[in-house]
Amino acid sequence: MTGLKVLIVDDARFIRDLVSKIVSSGFPNSEVKAAEDGEAGRKMMMQHQFDIILCDWEMPGLSGLEVLQWARQQPNYQKVPFLMVTSRGERDYVLQAVQSGVNDYIGKPFEPSHLIDKIKTWLAKGGETSSVARRRAAEMLAAEQKTQKPAPKKPKGLAQLRLGGGVHRCAVKDLTLQQVRVAVKREDVIPAMLEATVVDIEQADGSTVQLNGFVRAVEAHEPKVDTAFLNVDVLFVDNDPEKMALLSRYIERMNKSTG
Repeated sequence: MTGLKVLIVDDARFIRDLVSKIVSSGFPNSEVKAAEDGEAGRKMMMQHQFDIILCDWEMPGLSGLEVLQWARQQPNYQKVPFLMVTSRGERDYVLQAVQSGVNDYIGKPFEPSHLIDKIKTWLAKGGETSSVARRRAAEMLAAEQKTQKPAPKKPKGLAQLRLGGGVHRCAVKDLTLQQVRVAVKREDVIPAMLEATVVDIEQADGSTVQLNGFVRAVEAHEPKVDTAFLNVDVLFVDNDPEKMALLSRYIERMNKSTG
């Protein structure tokens, strides 16, 4: 299809590369752009007009669901096909996505031919979602509120974890002057115990506090073998007074904003 413009949003680099390769192979004359997280994807959608969006669900910061909800509020993206490429398939996740205007799910792992067929189908159909389906999903969600688990807490900030295998974006779950707990996507990396690392904690002004440390603990974010995220505890080894002062101010602001 000549001139097809596709946006891929996923914080796992190898997934971005894989999906980009599949789309470029299936649609040789297409223009494919990739965003490393939800916020980057939202900014690209503000700068360009895409014909279809392929978006991961679970990402640090702005989730795929939040990207979808934002897109459906934009006049130029209300009818653009939006497909979730995700390992999430639980009933409440599906209902939330349908209520918000998703067009389809593509479960990980997937066959390249299946992805291409889905894209062709929704390009032919168009992305306008059924108001009846959205209303029905909302009613079903409301009926299940009593049995649903509490919504996950928002991350306290964003950071980068620099390990031997590369740089990985993560969400800050807890932070003190001695250590940090971050959520890392399992698809990216499984850190090793006692592995040396550098944590770049992002500041509101765009700067970072860089702290040296080592991996103290790694655990599954959810009590199941296919958990999508890992919790990683990093113990700091820096004694730099300037770094500690910056970190202290960051923690104070963070506690005020999340308190």
